Amino acid sequence: MKRAQLALLLIPLALALLGLLGLAGIGGVTVARRLQQWAADRQPPANFRVLVHPGFVAEVAAKAAGANIPTVVTFGPDERLYVLDAGGHIFRFQDADGDGLAETQEILYDNPGGRIAHSVGLTFRDDGLMYISYGGHIATLEDSSGDGRLDTLTDIVQGLPTLQFPDHSNNGIAFGPDGKLYVGVGATTDHGPLSDDPYEARILRMNPDGSELETFATGFRNPYDLVFSPAGDLFTSDNNPSEFSRMMPYMPPEEINHVRQGRDYGFPTYYGRPPGDVTWPDVEPPITDLYAAVGSAGITYYAGGPFPEKYHNGLFLAQWGTGANVALDRGISNGQNIIFVSLTPTEDGTFTAEWEVFADFNLGLGNYRPVDVTVGPDGALYVLEWSTATVYRIRYDEEIAARLAAATPTPSPLPAVLPEYPAELVARGEVIYNSGAENTPACVTCHLLDPTMNGLGPSLLGIYRAAGSRVPGLNAEAYVRQSIVEPNAYIVPNYSANYMYQLYGSALRPDQIDALVAYVLTLPEQP
Repeated sequence: MKRAQLALLLIPLALALLGLLGLAGIGGVTVARRLQQWAADRQPPANFRVLVHPGFVAEVAAKAAGANIPTVVTFGPDERLYVLDAGGHIFRFQDADGDGLAETQEILYDNPGGRIAHSVGLTFRDDGLMYISYGGHIATLEDSSGDGRLDTLTDIVQGLPTLQFPDHSNNGIAFGPDGKLYVGVGATTDHGPLSDDPYEARILRMNPDGSELETFATGFRNPYDLVFSPAGDLFTSDNNPSEFSRMMPYMPPEEINHVRQGRDYGFPTYYGRPPGDVTWPDVEPPITDLYAAVGSAGITYYAGGPFPEKYHNGLFLAQWGTGANVALDRGISNGQNIIFVSLTPTEDGTFTAEWEVFADFNLGLGNYRPVDVTVGPDGALYVLEWSTATVYRIRYDEEIAARLAAATPTPSPLPAVLPEYPAELVARGEVIYNSGAENTPACVTCHLLDPTMNGLGPSLLGIYRAAGSRVPGLNAEAYVRQSIVEPNAYIVPNYSANYMYQLYGSALRPDQIDALVAYVLTLPEQP
């Protein structure tokens, strides 16, 4: 993640309100259109800060008054809510009546002497001992005096690479099923080459006292947070480069990785999935790609609970949002939401994954940026918002879900007949789709025709079914034509604006566009 944005508080308000409106799912559209897309079926109402799916309710659980750049939200063994900020302050909240909403706050540690800086990781050992990850250090925090306040900071690891590239340091920490402590460490460079530091760009693990520090896996640019599943599988996200060179043919994606011991995950050799000619036996691709510049931050695992079954045994990821100027200059602004990542085990011991937007922020009310997520003892999802130090609780309400389901009409089936076009026209369109024309990129670059793979754009297999119902007043052919010549006129939910090449309308001849429309509308449904 571009962590300077966790330290830089000087993003102009005008940019925050006007430029950062696009995000994974409904990127690049106006606030009015964005809210219109959510308002029909999402709860609570659009004037609230967090927009959630039907049956879910978002409410303020706590606010860390006095926090400066909040970075972590978690629950301790005492089932109380904790918040850490980058300045080393630790806040603890009390929910006396057990409704999931805190009544009181205390500053458990106020970082006397300012010893802690760039603190971005917090976890607990089973016996309740607190661990903190801050710039170059891993430390424990204890209450030695017995007065209920933390007062003894003890470093167990020092000298980790920190801030040699802006905002890259030792990041989130978590205990594994082996009783060891794991930490992700960012690279000392944006996109390579690596230095000779033995601890950069990797996941490390150690004993609880910091001894036997070793590399667990390599090949990460900036693994901001990590989480274990109850079965012991380790997951992390990784951020794409913030600066781009001429050697990069495209803006690389961010990614989610299933981290296995001894494996390499590509950085700085490649980003996202490796090219087809890569045959290194220990290099693993991500289990899914994410949009570029979403600012992947805190991650948590939802094993099970009151959420519907589709959310069980999957990941929730906070996407802080685009901060890199090179992305903003290209009109790309993604993230600022919570996504859910469903996991499917594979025969070779890893996973495939699909993601969808789970919760969105109403950016018409402010420049909100979720930075961390955790699951509470009540099975609700708790989201830490960076700009206001507010913790939101997202819970599932079966009564609301049932009421909404009863009030929702059953949609009529869409026509199932493929349109007919001259075979020669369709064949010409197929060539343009797969190879491009007039120096334009091939459509298949982003709109993959392999249903087993994720693309930067939505699959167009079977698009003839939905094309005529997406934009009022446009039939299927007019909709596909508009999508080619005006790519940002309508953004498919869960996809972002500005990724698609914007000049097809002026670069392609009318007859080439006709052929492309014909080919797209005759694509069958995925098998």
